[in-house]
Amino acid sequence: MAADAEPPEASLITVPVEHRELSSNVVIRGQVEFSESSDLAVSGSADGVAIITRLTKEVGDQLSEGDVAVEVAGRPVIVLQGELPVFRSLTPTLEGPDVRQLEEALLRLGHDPGDIDGVYDGDTEDAVIALYRDAGYSADEPSADELERVEIARKAVRAAREAVTRAEKEASTGLPESTRLELDRQVANAQAALADARTTRDAAVAAAQAATAGAVAAREAAEVAAADPDADADDAAALVAAVVAEAAAQADEAQVTKDQDAFVANSEIDAKIAEASRSEAIAAAKNTGGAEVLAQAREALTQEQKNLNRLDAETGVTVPASELIFLPSLPAEVQRVRVSIGDIAQGSVMTVTGSGVKITSSVSASDRSLLSVGVEAVMEDDDLGLSIPARVVFVADNPGGVDLGSDRYAVRLEAIGELPGDAMNQNLRITIPFASTDGEVLAVPMAALSAGADGSARVEVERADGTVDIVTVAPGLNARSVGLVEITPIEGELAAGDRVVVGRNRAAGASDEGAGEGESG
Repeated sequence: MAADAEPPEASLITVPVEHRELSSNVVIRGQVEFSESSDLAVSGSADGVAIITRLTKEVGDQLSEGDVAVEVAGRPVIVLQGELPVFRSLTPTLEGPDVRQLEEALLRLGHDPGDIDGVYDGDTEDAVIALYRDAGYSADEPSADELERVEIARKAVRAAREAVTRAEKEASTGLPESTRLELDRQVANAQAALADARTTRDAAVAAAQAATAGAVAAREAAEVAAADPDADADDAAALVAAVVAEAAAQADEAQVTKDQDAFVANSEIDAKIAEASRSEAIAAAKNTGGAEVLAQAREALTQEQKNLNRLDAETGVTVPASELIFLPSLPAEVQRVRVSIGDIAQGSVMTVTGSGVKITSSVSASDRSLLSVGVEAVMEDDDLGLSIPARVVFVADNPGGVDLGSDRYAVRLEAIGELPGDAMNQNLRITIPFASTDGEVLAVPMAALSAGADGSARVEVERADGTVDIVTVAPGLNARSVGLVEITPIEGELAAGDRVVVGRNRAAGASDEGAGEGESG
């Protein structure tokens, strides 16, 4: 009975050799949350009334570019994407980075503002009108006072133009009508005489040239007759007469041409004298102050036209500062609505979060060296049943930062594919494998390895008959997350399912036939 009651002899503590794929992982915790949150604040309507008259969004709704976030005093508060907060109302002719930001937003929404040049011009105004129309509202048109100022400027331009016309008339008059007509007639008569002189000259010269041509032809005919062998004294006399007649015709042509040219030249001088006389008479009769009055009238017209152009450019659609909100990132999700219809809009009316999601974590210095951008990971939560593939997108080069210790390195990840809604605002376990075996290998716990006297690694294998063999192995990948290490047998036999020793009770004197000197358990 005493023998039966004694405890059994202590046995070796063994585990089977596994045949499996191993991976070495970095395991960290990561927080999943929206990338940013913003409070939407309104400053009242353009006329100072700040009553909430309509709520267009509820908690959970998406706020996209061009949407109306809220209506104040019947006017929309339109949300656009941009980094620069609204700091002034935008009116035609204004220039600046805020105008460029508006133009870029209008272009994204399909409303062409013309050149993206930071200038609120006519194209920008047309695009603003389209923005309000798509939102279901009319743009802020010019007031009655502004339109009246433009109309007054137009009337001033018309009056200045009439003054110029009067000044031009006064500056060009001064001669009696009969004198002016007489001078005009003298000029007309001189010009008609000149035209007649030119016609007469052309006809006289043409007739002289024809006579000369006839004399030349007669002389040529007399030369032919005189050269005939049967020619007589009469033929010779006829040739002499023909030569004399040709010379006379040429002299007559030259004289006619000279006389007619002189006549035409005199007629041209007469016409110029008549024109100069008329101009001098008009100039002498002009009011000496007429030119100055005309110059002043023209200068006044120029100034009035500039004023009208300026008012025309400035008088147009205004974008009140109270009707625009720029957010750095859109679309966004409404997280909280802080007002109700009828409330006075003061400060924040709602809180929105960016559509982007950030997954943040940190690693120790030893794990930092194992990570790199692009490495894939798995985010898990057993209670929520989540298993989400992810990717490392940032690993800090230096430790520290917001909410981090001086020995921790910031890490950011992104989900691969769609992120389940249950994952938002959760702290998940993140497993990042940095090494793995090429397929299945033999694997044992680290406790199964021991070092021999020669420094080699080995394991103790308990055989079926209770004996223990020593098998020299080459260690491989250490999978710390599962507590196993890859081994490859070098001397001795080892296969999956064999039991390796991971511990023993030496005090009980357990058999250790195979254990050599210097072995560690």
